[in-house]
Amino acid sequence: MSGNGLVPIVEPKILTDGCHDIKQYATATKMVLAAVYKALNEHHVLHEGMLLKPNMVTPGYQSPKVTPEVIVEATVSTLRQTVPVAMPGIVFLSGGQSEEEAPLNLNAINKLDVLKPRTLSFSFRRALQ
Repeated sequence: MSGNGLVPIVEPKILTDGCHDIKQYATATKMVLAAVYKALNEHHVLHEGMLLKPNMVTPGYQSPKVTPEVIVEATVSTLRQTVPVAMPGIVFLSGGQSEEEAPLNLNAINKLDVLKPRTLSFSFRRALQ
C-alpha cells in the first residue's frame, strides 16, 4: 500500500498478436516481468503492498493452439521464476483468450496450489459471461 492508502496494481501488457509459440511468449513474459520488478525496486515500491496483473502464457493468435495443461505449466513456471514471493496477489488478465479458455485455465492454475501463499484472482469480464 502506498503512503496515500492506495494499492498499486501493476499491469504489464504483452501482446498475443503474431505467430510466436508458447516458449517464445514465456521468454518475453520473463523479460518484461524482470524489467518491471527492476523498475519497482529502483523506485522502492514495496512488493507486499501491491498487486500484479499479468497475462497467462499462451501462444500467439496465429500459432497452433496448445492444451490448457501446457498453458498452466508455462504460466506457473514463468511466474515462479520472476515474481517475488513477497507479492501478495496475482490478478490474471484474459490475454485475449476466449470466454471458455480463460476461466478454465485460471481454475487449473488455482488447483495446482503452487503459487501460494499468493492470492490468485482474475480481471476479465469474459469469465463472468
